[in-house]
Amino acid sequence: MGMNIKDPEVHAMARELAARHGTTVTDAVRRALAAELERSPEPSALKLQDAKLQQLLALLGRFSNLHWPDQRTSKELQDALYDDDGLPV
Repeated sequence: MGMNIKDPEVHAMARELAARHGTTVTDAVRRALAAELERSPEPSALKLQDAKLQQLLALLGRFSNLHWPDQRTSKELQDALYDDDGLPV
């Protein structure tokens, strides 16, 4: 079950983290890994997030093509709010 990390920079970072927390290198690495695992979503959560994003983008595409009762698009309505110099009407 042992790990053999041969990167001197990684060892130095682990020692520095341990010194900052007043703990062992093993505990510092354990805490750092646990914190990173908490921050990193599981792959299934990423798939769900991506699916929701795709649904949202599809809805936004549909909404952007909707016309108001006077048949103007949302862009046309927004453009009507400003004059040719970009100042509010």
